[in-house]
Amino acid sequence: MFRADVERSGFAAGSVVGAHVDHVWEIPSFNVTPYDAVKGSPVVAGDVVFCGTDTGRVVAARASDGSIVWHIQIDHAAKGIHGSPAVVDDTVYIGAYDGTLYALERTTGHQRWRRTIGFAVGSSPAVVPAWATVFSSHELPDGSGYVVAFDVRTGDVRWQQPTAAHPHSSVAIDVARALVFVGDNLGNVYAFDARTGATHWRRALDRVEGKAEIKGTPTVIPELGLVVVGAWSGKLVALDEESGAVVWEHTTGGRLMGSTAYLPSTRTVFAGLPSGRLIALDGSTGELRWDHAVGAAIHSSPALSGDGRTVVFGASDGRVYALATSDGREIWSTWVGGLVTGSPALVKDRIYITAQHGSLWALETRDE
Repeated sequence: MFRADVERSGFAAGSVVGAHVDHVWEIPSFNVTPYDAVKGSPVVAGDVVFCGTDTGRVVAARASDGSIVWHIQIDHAAKGIHGSPAVVDDTVYIGAYDGTLYALERTTGHQRWRRTIGFAVGSSPAVVPAWATVFSSHELPDGSGYVVAFDVRTGDVRWQQPTAAHPHSSVAIDVARALVFVGDNLGNVYAFDARTGATHWRRALDRVEGKAEIKGTPTVIPELGLVVVGAWSGKLVALDEESGAVVWEHTTGGRLMGSTAYLPSTRTVFAGLPSGRLIALDGSTGELRWDHAVGAAIHSSPALSGDGRTVVFGASDGRVYALATSDGREIWSTWVGGLVTGSPALVKDRIYITAQHGSLWALETRDE
C-alpha cells in the first residue's frame, strides 16, 4: 500500500538499509510518454512488484529479476495512472485518470470489478480488510470531488462525501478512531467518519501568497492523536485528530508536494522540501531536529527502514539518497537515470523505485 500502511506513515516494517547499495535490475522504457515520469510508487506483495504508469499500464514484475508476470492496459486514461496500488489478499486495487477504481486479480491482472466516479483519480486507495472496505478520492470536472468508500468484494459504494476542490491527496485512516482524512486543492483538510462518511470536521489551512493547495497525503500519528500534512503554502501542519485544531506548524518555504513519514521509536516526522532539504521534526512540537541539504529539489516522499536507522528518498538530480535518521548524515546516494518523484518501496534489504525517462529500478543494500 502507498506509504506502507493506512496511516501513510512511510515506515516499512521488516526492512533494513545497509551501508552500501548495488543496482540489481532495471525495467527500461517502463513509462516513456509526453509526461515522461512515473508519479506513483511501486508496491511489493510477496515476490511481485506492482506499479502503474502514465501510459495507463498496470505492471506486475518479479521482485527477483524484474521479469514481467502480467500487465494490462487501461485504454481511456488520458494521463494514465498517478497513484500507487493497494494489494490485499488476492486483489490489486488501483485508480486511474479515467475516474475509475479498478479491482484486479493479483495473479493474472484479470478485472474483478471497476467503478467510475468523476473523471480522474490521481490518488492511491487504502484498504481496511477488517471492514472489507477500500477508500479512494475522486476528482470531478467542476473542480470538486468525492471521498468514496467501496465494498472490497463487489465495488458497491457504501458512502461518498464531497470535497470543495479536487482531492488529489490520497486518504489516510486511523482505524481505532474510525476516521478518514484527506486534503483538497483549496487547502481544506477533512475528517470523515469511516463507517458512515459523516463529516467529523473540516479545517481550512492558512494561505501563504494565495497558496494552500494540498497535493501530498496526510500522515496519521495515532499515538499522538495528530494528522500531519504539507501544503503549497510551504507549511507543515499538525492537526488534532478529534477536533481539527492546529497543534503545531513548521514553515519551510516552497510548495510542498510529497507526503511526510513518521518514525514511532523517536516520534520524528520527516519531510522532503523543494529547496533540496530533508528535514526531521519533533512529532509532538514541530521543532526542527536536523536538516540535510542534497542540492536538488525533493518531491519524493521519504520512506523509513524497519530498524528505524535510515530514511530513503529520491530527488530531482536523479539520485536516491539514504540518510541516518539520528542526525541526517548521508550514508550513500546512487543515480537512477532521472528525476525521482515517487516514494521508494523498502522490502527486506531491497529498494524499489521509479524514475523519469521510464525506468523501474530494484536496488539491493548491504553492510559489507
